Amino acid sequence: MPRNDGHTGPTTVILSGVLMVALLALAGGCASRRAVVLMPDPDGHVGKAEVSTEGGKQLLGKAHEMTIVSGRSNAPSPPAPADPSYIAATFAEALAVEPLPSEKFILFFETGKTCLMAESQAVIPTILTAIKRRNAINISISGHTDAVGSVPFNDRLAYERAQAIRDLLVRKGVDPQRLTVSSHGKGNPRIPTPDGVAEPRNRRVEVIVR
Repeated sequence: MPRNDGHTGPTTVILSGVLMVALLALAGGCASRRAVVLMPDPDGHVGKAEVSTEGGKQLLGKAHEMTIVSGRSNAPSPPAPADPSYIAATFAEALAVEPLPSEKFILFFETGKTCLMAESQAVIPTILTAIKRRNAINISISGHTDAVGSVPFNDRLAYERAQAIRDLLVRKGVDPQRLTVSSHGKGNPRIPTPDGVAEPRNRRVEVIVR
């Protein structure tokens, strides 16, 4: 997703679609210079960022790599590791408001049914606690099956499993407008298997709390 930093600053292009991997700030109190540092996601994933001016461009591809931009007509400086103390001092405010990493929960089901396994029923209170603690604005619920049965059957079963969890959370007081439901059928297995092979770890619903 391209992101332009304004008329006088560098252009930063996030190549991998990862959010919040680059932070921009004035460097050293000089309004004509900007430091661009590539930051990892909260889960440790690192994207890529291309920083360009009229004078040239640089690609940042490693965590905490930094380039300095000194005006529109000058090329960004070659990427170099940013000192951790510099990052902490310069970007403290931006880092403090980074969103918490999402929390993921996996619930397992009885074969061919929408009934939760006993151990997964015990996870529901933990999900509700996470939603309340984070004041979650979005909870995505995706249903999955193993590879036994036809595609239409598993598409329907996966959706019904996801919908069952949605309904359960709504009954527990979760705002339904914050919930989204999707079905992956047998097309996105957690444990890859040949078609027709039963795998209990694929009979699941994944709940991601953001």
